[in-house]
Amino acid sequence: MMRKMTMGRRVIPAALAVSLAWTVPAYAEEFVPGPGQPYDDATMARIQDNVLEYEEIGLLVDTYNPTLKNVKDTYSDTKDDYKDVDKLKNQIMEGSGSLADQAGQLSGMAGTFEDLLGYQNMVTPGTYAELVYSSEVLSQQAEQMTLSADSLSAVTPEMLKVKMVDSTRAALVSGAQSAMIGYEQLLLQKESLEDSIALLEEVYKSTQTQASLGLATENAVLTARQNLESAQAGRLAMDASEVKLRQSLCTLLGWEYNGNPEIRKVPEADLSRIGTMDPAADKQAAIDNNYTLKYNRLSYEQLTDGSVEQQNMARTIEDQTAAISSSLENLYNQVLQKRNEYQTAVAALELEKTRMEAADRKMSVGTIGRLEYLQQKNSYAAKETAVKTADLALFQAMETYDQAVEGNLSVS
Repeated sequence: MMRKMTMGRRVIPAALAVSLAWTVPAYAEEFVPGPGQPYDDATMARIQDNVLEYEEIGLLVDTYNPTLKNVKDTYSDTKDDYKDVDKLKNQIMEGSGSLADQAGQLSGMAGTFEDLLGYQNMVTPGTYAELVYSSEVLSQQAEQMTLSADSLSAVTPEMLKVKMVDSTRAALVSGAQSAMIGYEQLLLQKESLEDSIALLEEVYKSTQTQASLGLATENAVLTARQNLESAQAGRLAMDASEVKLRQSLCTLLGWEYNGNPEIRKVPEADLSRIGTMDPAADKQAAIDNNYTLKYNRLSYEQLTDGSVEQQNMARTIEDQTAAISSSLENLYNQVLQKRNEYQTAVAALELEKTRMEAADRKMSVGTIGRLEYLQQKNSYAAKETAVKTADLALFQAMETYDQAVEGNLSVS
């Protein structure tokens, strides 16, 4: 069993130097990793605090994610004995099992969001889709590793690294990023729901008062109560989901299961990034970097020249190359769509701000009732939430595009 030590509430695996030798960040290029010290002191101090920042996710996955560490250990044990096919098959199967476990965790997080989609669109479908995608990528990698082990005949250390380490890391980082974005979306929707509950409580009280005066029916009172109870049930569901998501993030990124790190906000979307995106210009980088294509190109070189297997692989590579170009164009269009949705939300908020200011003035001179004022305040808060949610969705879309250019794009 792997020995572990703890610093604060962070779980720190021992003997990290071997498994992380190739992941030293650019700003620590002059630092030489040693046993138990994969990064320089400043970087280690940064990631060992009890704070989760979006920009640290890659470092945290590299350092603490148990699945990535197991896969790296398998690769480290395998790369020098890759000609021993039986041993190699067993070790690849172990790595496949680790991937399948992590895929199940991401799938569970996606299920959390799926459950919440029924509560007045409290969670954007994009978050659910991204988690499902990351889960499926890991599941596909686990299945491909199993299949490759079953039919293993020729493999190189470079092929193993692409299949077992590089693509696994990319999917885990992407999944953790999507989960953190989704966690912030959930908190925004919880805040919005609290405003709605406060309004529904006032509506219920007002309806009861009106009914006592003969100005509302008992059916209206019942409806008001049911609306309030439904929102309160939604709050309980979201509270439970917040706990589950926090626990999943903790285990993905190195805290104890019941850890309580401070989770910082995700960076705001930088609209200037869109100007640097050009699918026509970026597609070659996406093709060159794609992990599946890298593996298949390396596999092609190991096949007998002119063989049926090599011809089939050539067709597969051609089809996957075309699929990457098409997918990158689609991802770019999604970025543009999310930008439009964000701009529409901003415009709606500006209009609502004018209405809110008018309601504030009326409230100050007593020409508007409390219930009407709360309704306007709730509407304004909902528009604010819509802007923040649209910003997160745009940020997610830009991240997904960039990740595809960097090679993390699933192709069959």
